Amino acid sequence: MRIFLPLTAEDRSVLSAAGTRIEIAAGRPAWAVTAPARADRPGEDEEDLEYDALQDAVHVALSEAGPTSRGLVLALDVPDRALGLAEETGGAYGAVLLDTVTSSLAAVHVTELTAQAAAEDDTDPALLWFDPSEGREAIAYLDGNG
Repeated sequence: MRIFLPLTAEDRSVLSAAGTRIEIAAGRPAWAVTAPARADRPGEDEEDLEYDALQDAVHVALSEAGPTSRGLVLALDVPDRALGLAEETGGAYGAVLLDTVTSSLAAVHVTELTAQAAAEDDTDPALLWFDPSEGREAIAYLDGNG
């Protein structure tokens, strides 16, 4: 299952070292298109559902960033059995890792706008997509050096 994770300090270290595999600790919040989320939106396209889950993770990343910082979200695939539901804390797409897993990055997404600028905009935050091998470049852009 594809999951979306706001950046942590540990993830940042892996990306800065050009790593493409991330260890995800049990208990870490994630956002994903779980079976209940899919059931609540019958007939919706899977890509649209994933976009919504990604945007939920982006909003969390921006809420944790300083006003002049951008948000970064990792996209990874994990076994379905590794996830539990966390709708009370994570919204419709909220999940939590039940087990510690190591996964390869599928993509890295960085917001074009800073947290403050995104809050003042009434649309979903636009994202730049980085290939898993471009972790250093994603961090540079996140830090305003790209």
